[in-house]
Amino acid sequence: MKEANMDRRVRKTRRVLRQCLTTLLKEKKIQEITVREIAEMADINRGTFYLHYKDVYDLMEQIENELMAELEEVLNHHSVQDLMVQPSLIFKELYPMVQKNSDIISLLMGQNGDLSFVNRLQAILRERFVKHWQNLNNWGDPDSLEAYSSFIVTGCIGVVQYWLDSGMREGPEHMAALTEHFILKGIGGLEKKEGIIDAAKREHGA
Repeated sequence: MKEANMDRRVRKTRRVLRQCLTTLLKEKKIQEITVREIAEMADINRGTFYLHYKDVYDLMEQIENELMAELEEVLNHHSVQDLMVQPSLIFKELYPMVQKNSDIISLLMGQNGDLSFVNRLQAILRERFVKHWQNLNNWGDPDSLEAYSSFIVTGCIGVVQYWLDSGMREGPEHMAALTEHFILKGIGGLEKKEGIIDAAKREHGA
């Protein structure tokens, strides 16, 4: 029981520290944030902070690692074969994950965010899909496959960022259908009189 209580206190402290860092990142760049600021906002002493993290950058890195681990878990839920036919399968899990962590993800992907986070995100997605696409098909031109995967991955990340910047007005399931429509239909979807958003809704019974 004591160990469970300790784990609960650790999780609570780390959650508060994450919230404090997120709040400060809305006002300044990470280079300008100090351990003292975070500790004071969290109402703890600096010694307690150092029990959990080496410095502010370590706190940020651990947050990013947790997000990446969650992304990897989502990616492992579906085979690439399924995703090639119905990409929305993964996006139905991805968008709720983004929504749950929207406070920190919007900052990491924003103007004053962490470019290394976006680069890591792109690298994980490209490596995952290029590797599996190569195993599934006899692609004649590996460079073209790399270029295509970069196009898809960058576009999907852009749609997620647009969703965050627009205040997540649409629900996660709608955005999953919309992103799938972009991937499968491309610019051709814009030619439909009903519009690409209405088409995505119709295709998924929304």
